[in-house]
Amino acid sequence: MTLTIPANDHGQLRVFALDGAPPQALRDKTDAGLAAAFGAVLNGDYVDVLDVAALGEMTLTDYIKQGYDLHPDDADRTALAGITDWAILIMSRATGEEAVTLSLAPGIHHVTTIGTPMTLAPQAPLESAAAEGVLTPPTKPAMSDARIGGMIATLALVVLFVLVGLMIWIAG
Repeated sequence: MTLTIPANDHGQLRVFALDGAPPQALRDKTDAGLAAAFGAVLNGDYVDVLDVAALGEMTLTDYIKQGYDLHPDDADRTALAGITDWAILIMSRATGEEAVTLSLAPGIHHVTTIGTPMTLAPQAPLESAAAEGVLTPPTKPAMSDARIGGMIATLALVVLFVLVGLMIWIAG
């Protein structure tokens, strides 16, 4: 089975079920492990491989609600309840904003996709005369005479303070 994730996909979580325990490379989310399972390069930072039984009292639905801040609907909750072994959760960001076609390895099944489909459209260029030209960084203004005088006066006071302290120390 293949599943295509578009380049402008955003805010969705794809849930896959595994028949049996995954290989160690997939558990570690290595590039080779993910490529063997999905036939594509995915960013492992946005992939979760979890043992549903290890969640204890927490259901997979609760895990997704709390961990991903997504709220599965009734059909999703029913589909998620059917996963009792291992699950793989893939966020939209795992594709690096590139179109990716996943070729699922034997034993991996797409269960559901959670989240409202949102697509990010590229921003249109501004069509205004005010948008023309090149912005230059602001230049630092030259120091005023008053500022230079204040810096000299501060330096003189510090030197006098040190001299007075030295005189008191020698006299004492």
